[in-house]
Amino acid sequence: ASLREHGLSPAPQADRRTLIRRVTFDLHGLPPTPEEIAAFENDPARDAYERLVERLLASPRYGERWARRWLDVVHFGETHGYDKDKRRDNAWPYRDYVIASFNADKPYERFVREQLAGDALWPDDPQAVVATGFIAAGPWDFVGHVELREGTVEKAKTRALDRDDMVASTISTFVSLTAHCARCHDHKFDPIPQADYYRLQAVFAGVERGDRPYPDPALRQRREQLTAAREGARAQLQTLQQRASELTSPELAALDAEMAQRRAELAALPDPLARPSDAPVTSPTNGYHSAISAEPAVAKWVQIDLGSARRIDLIRLIPARPTDFSDTPGFGFPVRFQIQVADDQDFSAARTVVDRRDHDVANPGSDAVEYALDGTTARFVRVVAERLWKRTGDYVFALGELQVEAEGQNVARGASVTALDSIEAGRWGTRHLVDGFDSRYELPDLTAEPAAGLLKQRRLRAVALGELAEQRAKVAQSLVSPELRRELDQATAELAASEQQLAELPQEARVYAVQSRQPRQIEILDRGNVEQPLAEVSPGALSAVGTLASEFTLSDPQNEASRRAALAEWIVQRDNMLTWRSIVNRVWHYHFGRGLVDTPNDLGRNGSRPSHPQLLDWLAVEFRDGGQSFKQLDRLLVTSAAYRQQSRHDAQAAAIDGGNQYLWRANRQRLDAESYRDALLSVTGKLDLTMGGPSFELFAFKDDHSPRYDPVPLDEPRVWRRTIYRYITRSVPNPFLETLDCPDPSFSAPVRGQTLTALQALTTLNNSLVLKQAEHFAARLEQEADDLPGRIERAYWLACGRPPRDDERAAASGYCEQHGLANFCRLLFNANEFWFVD
Repeated sequence: ASLREHGLSPAPQADRRTLIRRVTFDLHGLPPTPEEIAAFENDPARDAYERLVERLLASPRYGERWARRWLDVVHFGETHGYDKDKRRDNAWPYRDYVIASFNADKPYERFVREQLAGDALWPDDPQAVVATGFIAAGPWDFVGHVELREGTVEKAKTRALDRDDMVASTISTFVSLTAHCARCHDHKFDPIPQADYYRLQAVFAGVERGDRPYPDPALRQRREQLTAAREGARAQLQTLQQRASELTSPELAALDAEMAQRRAELAALPDPLARPSDAPVTSPTNGYHSAISAEPAVAKWVQIDLGSARRIDLIRLIPARPTDFSDTPGFGFPVRFQIQVADDQDFSAARTVVDRRDHDVANPGSDAVEYALDGTTARFVRVVAERLWKRTGDYVFALGELQVEAEGQNVARGASVTALDSIEAGRWGTRHLVDGFDSRYELPDLTAEPAAGLLKQRRLRAVALGELAEQRAKVAQSLVSPELRRELDQATAELAASEQQLAELPQEARVYAVQSRQPRQIEILDRGNVEQPLAEVSPGALSAVGTLASEFTLSDPQNEASRRAALAEWIVQRDNMLTWRSIVNRVWHYHFGRGLVDTPNDLGRNGSRPSHPQLLDWLAVEFRDGGQSFKQLDRLLVTSAAYRQQSRHDAQAAAIDGGNQYLWRANRQRLDAESYRDALLSVTGKLDLTMGGPSFELFAFKDDHSPRYDPVPLDEPRVWRRTIYRYITRSVPNPFLETLDCPDPSFSAPVRGQTLTALQALTTLNNSLVLKQAEHFAARLEQEADDLPGRIERAYWLACGRPPRDDERAAASGYCEQHGLANFCRLLFNANEFWFVD
């Protein structure tokens, strides 16, 4: 009707070769193979195109294609962004959830509910928990959330901005409105008062972001069974040990009295390392601090070089007590560890001299921990943390000072220090491990008097006390009857077996997603200023949607997850016309290159007017009432006559509708960055279609106080996967993909920017990826064809989906003879026909 009204008529249907390339890139983001093209062109069936569409919809490549579009909208990234762009190594399960959801054709209502409140609605479904990675997908200010002190204005600003990101992402994604514009005042264009915005903030008032386990029901059940067995064995063993401990004799009583006296004497001896708690801090350094880990069972090590082989008498570990964590003595002290010595720097022939790996070590607080070595000779000393110390939501390894006594001297002072990793920031650094300071004070010379004498006395008394303890244990053992001994041995074996089985269970999978806490109080802020609160608000939605109640009725307002579940329910209501218009408009946009409303994140008054409002509403109702199937919606659109038109230019029609708003032809579209990279790998035969799992990295990573991500050219199988599985950093975008208009993951990208620049031409001509893949393409052609004409023929079929024309054959042959087959392949990668889809 719009075409007739404007004096326009549809273009003819495109040929089959054009159609298969168009719809394959559209639904898969990959080019069709020559064999697929030939099969479609030669298929005599009247429904050949419909069956082609069905094949594409059924492929796992479909979910990968649609997931990339969805991740654009939700600004998914795998680092925090901001100043300290820390890694999120467990963000990828959300990406895989999105791929799986599209492949499974999950109803949209379920898709929305899971991403907002899956952990509340389906807590036993692992993927429903993973889905809440949507809320945590955006940037997060590490400094503001972790390093700023509680109770400060800046802390309040950080949290307000974090909630703003959640509100903006949720409302822009699911109902396509700019509710976040009402943060400082009533929305200037849409009927969204400031109170509505803060009601939405209240929905997320108890949400934190971080790594959380997600359940595998079978694994959880097995863990619960083994935990119950372990606790039963432990309780039984404690009962039996209590019975054994009540056995007594005159000899045992005498030993107990002597041990009590020895303990009192040891406690009365001064400790050279002790300082009053109120003594002024004199240390300029904290010591050594490893990189932060999301898991405790991660090995970290730090080692010193004594310069030459020395006869080591004693190793002393002095815990850290940093000034900014003064209430945390023993900061970072490993829970399980070993100390190794070696004569070579790489510890290829290491000798373990202290082994504390079989049980958790009690944190020593501020007390030094000493280990006598009886004259072991070595040049290098390494402390290996096998289980890290828990900080808040992560794990670290730290030491204030490491001392090594040899021939009456601390030979570690000033030694060369290396480590597996180190944050190297502020008062922390590898060199601070041996600088003569712990985290609080300058350390005394423990090899000089009176400190050396005191330490020797303490050591001798501790040894004597240990000998008495061994003697007492032997006497106590002699009092145990054979029957009680058998019961003790059996309970001990059962406890060890259950602990061993628990230890052998795989670690729970983790995802960077929602972490619930007690909701904070939310108030309307005058002009968005956290220092000017007005009235408190309760969780709710947008009053502009008159068909729905905007205030939530919650049975337990302090249940954080119930707030998100209520918002999800409001969004997916049948009468919420915004939701259904929003999603069908997005799908239309991706298929036709432009939405019926060409501002997909803004259906409000400041967005564009719909070009076909009746069509938009018809599609919305069809989708809502027809099972909310993405695949059915895709099927409807890509089999339509409008989609199947030629993209040819018509000067007369262009004079009437230059922007093709009324779709008198198909829109020619340029490949997005990921599709271009994937197409390169596909035609060269190097594309790895392995699905899921941790992302591959196109950078060299260096952990630090502010991590570094240095892009590096790589040509190896591990990076030949589809680009959707790339590790996405916020602070350092990939130069190749960024040049091809890959969006900034810190911001929602409902529409990909499309530029045509000289830099793009230079990149696709000279980038190392293109050069290497051109070489691989040439090698493939040499394997698949015996002579140059055959290789040129095969190259055109693979890259362009057609045979070469006679003039192209002649030109390509001459070029290959002069410049080589690889350079010819490079030219094909730069051809408009490779870059654009008609």
